Amino acid sequence: MLERFGDYQLITKIATGGMAEIYLAKHVNSPVTSMPIAIKRILRQHNANSAFIKMFLAEARIICNLTHDHIVKIYDFGRHDDIYYIAMDYVFGQNLGQLLKKYEQKGKTLPLDLILETADAVLEGLDFAHNARDRNGHFLNIVHLDMNPNNILLSYDGRIKLVDFGIAHAAYTQSLDRDLKSVQGTYGYLSPEQCLEQPVDRRSDLFSFGIILYEMVSGKPLFKHMESDAAILHAIVRAPIPDVRSVNPVVPRELAAIIMKALQKDRDKRYASAAEMLADIRRFRSMREFDPQAETLPIILKREFAAHFIKMTQIIEKAQTAYLMDEIFKDIGEIEEVNLAEKIRFSEVEGASERRDDEEEEADPAPRKSWLLPLIIGATALFLVAGGIALYFLLFSQSETVEVFVSSLPPEADIFVDGRDAGAKTPASLRLIKGRTYIFGFHKGDLAAEIPFVPGKDAEHNKVFVKLRPKEQ
Repeated sequence: MLERFGDYQLITKIATGGMAEIYLAKHVNSPVTSMPIAIKRILRQHNANSAFIKMFLAEARIICNLTHDHIVKIYDFGRHDDIYYIAMDYVFGQNLGQLLKKYEQKGKTLPLDLILETADAVLEGLDFAHNARDRNGHFLNIVHLDMNPNNILLSYDGRIKLVDFGIAHAAYTQSLDRDLKSVQGTYGYLSPEQCLEQPVDRRSDLFSFGIILYEMVSGKPLFKHMESDAAILHAIVRAPIPDVRSVNPVVPRELAAIIMKALQKDRDKRYASAAEMLADIRRFRSMREFDPQAETLPIILKREFAAHFIKMTQIIEKAQTAYLMDEIFKDIGEIEEVNLAEKIRFSEVEGASERRDDEEEEADPAPRKSWLLPLIIGATALFLVAGGIALYFLLFSQSETVEVFVSSLPPEADIFVDGRDAGAKTPASLRLIKGRTYIFGFHKGDLAAEIPFVPGKDAEHNKVFVKLRPKEQ
């Protein structure tokens, strides 16, 4: 049985920090096959910390006003059993900090296409947050103030989302300043104005994201490796920042210029907005040639974190089965209650007409139908359904599927698999069963192509590239 927490059933704990813990969970009224959500709960021992409670709830109030593809969605927040919580999107994947650590251990930098894709998504999300208004149309003046790689979430299906606006500077949180420590944020990713405790605006987030981009393209930390917090603060405020090309000469000059502009210590010399920086990123992306062999985010994540992907997939599938069994047993309990009431009612009727029943039995010796028979049949059917679904999840979890990257020249072709529309355009990643023969079809205007393909175990093998040709008349 799953642990109940208010309107949610907790599946498993997925993270614990110094102040809060995060659970994988499902709402009691959500469909069985729906994706779980995340419940972020303040640890009970911190309930007395009024400043942190206010900041925690301020995060929920802020993000409730933000509905965007690149920002984690908040569904609910409040208190249950004296525990404060937020119910939010569960991003099934990793954070950028974990991925950077993997590549740093290998002495490599992230693929440039992935860096640009991440920059595009983050800046789009920041621009939306910076310009957000509440339901009454009032400007919220949101600034994240804790932009660091751990707050950029990457999902196994390729989504990129911002999370943790817990110290965001907005109308909701301005009154909390006197209750909190002087410098808020993650040391190593602060802006100069944060370090100096000066008034901040949206340009503070752009400096922090500039640090992240610098580390992504260089493969080395900019400030966080220093020996003390004081040294970090001094370097951010006073020390010149080396040109990123002096650290990694292969960084394109155009991208280096974008990063170094974001890292100007004088905020008046930085980008004025996320939209302005995003425009330069997209201009640079448009100049690059399309690389059909470039690895996509899902492929990279599933290769680098294969054990985590498999483990969490199994946990989610088992949770869906357990959730289904809870629902079935609840239904069976309701059936038993109904039949018990019916039995009591019929017993009263039988007591009043016992003699008549005896006469009918003498005239018709056929045995009377038991009230248990419908119950047994119903319960058996329910158990068969449950068993079938559980078997499905078991077989599905054991099916070996692989990620297949498909691309075409020209790109943006509709993809068909075995004659059925896959609902995607090239380039794209599809999850297919290993060893099975598929027929891929590609269509774009008057161009088309068709090719058979058998997914294998090797990721390098699981790439399909075709050149479209004019359709035969």
